[in-house]
Amino acid sequence: MSRVYKRSGSPYWQAEFYDLAGQRHQRSTQCTDRRAAEARLRELERDAADPARAAARTTTVRNILEAFVTQRHQDARAGRASTETSTFYAKKAGHVVRVFGEGTPVAELTAARVDAFIAQRRTEGAADSTIHKELVTLRGAARLAKRRGLWAGDIEATFPRGFSPAYVPRDRWLPPHEVTALLAELPADRAAVVAFSVATGAEWRAIERARVEDVTAEAVLLRGTKRESRHRPVPVVFPWQTELLTFALEAAAGAKGLLFRPWGNVRRDLHQACERARIEPCSPNDLRRTFGHWTRGAGLAPATVGAALGHADARMAERVYAKLDARELAAVMRREAGLRIAPSPGHCHNSVPNSADIGAPLALPAHENSGDLRGSSVPRDGIEPPTRGFSVPCSTN
Repeated sequence: MSRVYKRSGSPYWQAEFYDLAGQRHQRSTQCTDRRAAEARLRELERDAADPARAAARTTTVRNILEAFVTQRHQDARAGRASTETSTFYAKKAGHVVRVFGEGTPVAELTAARVDAFIAQRRTEGAADSTIHKELVTLRGAARLAKRRGLWAGDIEATFPRGFSPAYVPRDRWLPPHEVTALLAELPADRAAVVAFSVATGAEWRAIERARVEDVTAEAVLLRGTKRESRHRPVPVVFPWQTELLTFALEAAAGAKGLLFRPWGNVRRDLHQACERARIEPCSPNDLRRTFGHWTRGAGLAPATVGAALGHADARMAERVYAKLDARELAAVMRREAGLRIAPSPGHCHNSVPNSADIGAPLALPAHENSGDLRGSSVPRDGIEPPTRGFSVPCSTN
């Protein structure tokens, strides 16, 4: 039996009802009108008969995003995803909650609300590439909520198809004279980071985790975290790797076993150094791409370059990190065919220019107010800073 009644001294109607198990419940309807209280009672009875419906009715957009981010964090702890990936989703979820509102019911997650979200983010100046990432996060949360019975919407109908902007990968990489110029415009310990990145193709997280003992004359252990393949040794096989790593070990200023000290404003500092060097701005990933380009130009197969970069296969190397221009491709084809490669005009045969003989021993040009770097390669019996090797004039600003 179900009924509504009033308690003495209370303006609200109370509801009494039983669930499917026969358990008795009493709730305040928060209604002062009897008819409204009876309608509320019927809603309570439906919720008691269908707990999933009740959960869906009270769940908010924030709730499903929190559940999704929690699942991503659990995946990271279990080794099924990287910490960086889970952090990425948490950051994007914050923007979605801000725009949708803290208490928006998940039932209001409709195509119209998603379109309004896109419009507001564009008004705020967000790029479509950024909005796409936020929609990916919201779509993942909606898919999880639907599987748990918390949302009854249609994924395909709610989220726009074809919204993802075309992926146009950056193709910036640095030829040797630009690497030299950039090193000269950075404080020594920051230049050490650049040298290490170019020599190993390390991603930023691996650079932050690099330790002194990870560097030997034969290989460098990179402690990457994004996926299992990112924790890898990178062999040292080219003289320019040896020269750059020697300089990195000499100039690094890390503490407590770490090779480098933290660098919070790396993008800003690199851009300013590039401006002083009068070269095109570069990012940490452009330095990683430089390693890929140099090693591919030296004749390594895309799959080999990809393995050194920590990729699962050769696709990213072919599309982004080791993509060659027409001249470089012709040089690699001649090399693979066993044909003689004539040195490019104006380049020393032992340099590493952006041309046919990329991958030969590194011989960076002498810099203003600096010593000659061209004879600085380190013997392959070991890397022993600070007694020998790569000497680069670095600013102290």
